[in-house]
Parts: sequence; C-alpha cells; structure tokens
Amino acid sequence: MARIVLGMAVPHSGMLGKAAESLLEDGERDRKNPQLWFRNRSWTFPELAAARTSEGLDKYLTLEERRARMARCGQALETLRRVYLEHQPDVAVILGKDQKEIFIDTSPSLAIYMGDTIHNGPPQRAVYAPDKPVTYPAHPELALHLIKSFQDAGFDMTEVLKWPDNVWMKPQGQVVPHAYGFIYHQIMRDDVVPNVPIIMNTFYPPNQPSMRRSIQFGKTLFEAIKAWDSDKKVALIASGGLSHFVWDEQLDQQFLQYFREYDFEGLAQIDNNSYQSGTSEVKLYVPVMVASSQLGFKMNLVDYVPVIRTEAGTGEGFGFMYWSDR
Repeated sequence: MARIVLGMAVPHSGMLGKAAESLLEDGERDRKNPQLWFRNRSWTFPELAAARTSEGLDKYLTLEERRARMARCGQALETLRRVYLEHQPDVAVILGKDQKEIFIDTSPSLAIYMGDTIHNGPPQRAVYAPDKPVTYPAHPELALHLIKSFQDAGFDMTEVLKWPDNVWMKPQGQVVPHAYGFIYHQIMRDDVVPNVPIIMNTFYPPNQPSMRRSIQFGKTLFEAIKAWDSDKKVALIASGGLSHFVWDEQLDQQFLQYFREYDFEGLAQIDNNSYQSGTSEVKLYVPVMVASSQLGFKMNLVDYVPVIRTEAGTGEGFGFMYWSDR
C-alpha cells in the first residue's frame, strides 16, 4: 500500500523572490486595495493604517530589518528543500489554489488535475519558474484513484484534463498557477516527481469550502492514499499561508498552536471572516495535518517570519513547517 512519508506547508509569496531593497514596492498595491481583510472585517488602507498606529509597525520597515527577515526566509526554504530530499518521495500531492489565473469565468470549489504533464517557465516570474520552458510529470493514475474515492465519499470534484491558459502570463499560455510553480521550482528545484495538483477555491466567495469541509476532505484524502494499491512513498504539500495580505500575528499564533495540537475543532471555530483573502490558504494545510495526525507525525516549525511592507501592517506572516516521524 502507498505510504505517506512527509507533510509540508510552504508559503509561496512573490515577496520571497524579491531583494530586501525592493520589498516596499509591493506596498503600493496595498494602498490601492479597498478590501484589506483584518480581524474579521475588510478595511480600506487609510482605515487600517489609522487603526494600527499604536503598534509601531514602522520598525519592521527599515532596510536592516527587511534584510534580516528575508535572510531568515531564505534559510527556512533551504531547510525545507533539505527535508524534502531526505524523505525521497516517489509521488507528491500538492494542495493549492487558483487566483483567477486559470479559472476566469468559472470557480470550481474543488478540482483535481487529471492530465499527464504540467508546464512551467517564462513568462512566469523567476521565483516561480526556471528561465526556460519545462515539462513536469503529473500522475493521472493516482488522480483517477483519488477522484473516485472523493466521489464515493460524497465530494463532487471538478475534473481538469488540460490546464487552461494562465491569463497572468503575457502572452497567455499553459503555465501552471504560481501556488504550484513555487513548490516545483523552490522546493523540488525543478527535479519534479510525478504529482497530483488539487485545487481548492479558498479565495473567492461564495463557494469556498468551509473549514469543516476542508477537514472532511482531508480525512477522505488520507484514506484514499492509504488505500492506493502502490508501494510508492507520498509527500503531501500545502502551498500558501499564513496571514495575508494583512499580517495578523495574534491569528497566526493561534493557528500555530492549533497545528501543534492537531486541534481541528479549534480551527473550525475561528470565524469564517478570518479565512478570507490570502489567509484562506490555511485551509490547504488541513489535509496535510489530518494525515499527519493519523500517522503520529510531529509538527516541525522551521521558522515563523512576519514580513511587512507598509505602516498598516500589510504583508505576510510566513510559516515554514513540516510534519514527519523524524
């Protein structure tokens, strides 16, 4: 039977591909965003900056502080690469989301890629792809087994046989969404094992899976992989999280506590308004955690690094973590 040997959660922000000197450039986008989610509601940038004045967030914006934090992120990613190589998985299941890159006029709640190959490369940004076109192997056999298992468990999955064109690319083409490209390029270093991308619409109302639904999904995924008639070693990798596009350390610390304790009920009790915008990607962690809890894996927090880009605290709380028996 197949054996899950590793769970991993990896932030995939474009900030991780930037030099410390240019980090604040991304803050200009935040200043124009009329819907910044923080503490169960959305804010305009002026509202948020005024509300957080007393926190003294300017200290995080100095060049020295930015350099130190980006160095920590680089070290954490290097650790995750090493851990991935040490476990030598044969197959990966990657949980990510689309951000109106490929699904423009439709937004499936849960989808699974069933094709044979995955494409990456230019014109994708360098943090997500190599500088030349590449083709990675998918795993249609495992994908078919999973979709049948989900169907039997009452999940109606969208079948993706061919990647739609990525409209973020100029020109458009079948470049994989950035949530997956980051894992292939940064963790696997483009030496990609056969893998199954699962796409969860955590980002866009109204058909986001709830946290409770994500937990149920994780249980089904674990049982399906366990029942797969194969001797392969499997890695489960979640791409995204923690709090963003407004950093919320209080919420992130709550998440980390629940992750350590496998407190799924605690995660389900958090107000759904906290699972909006980029913070919604925490739902992708849950299938990894479900499997890890069943296997007796412990959570290893490599580092938690807040990186912000404006005085309003916009930016991200980066959590680099893995689950294994080591």
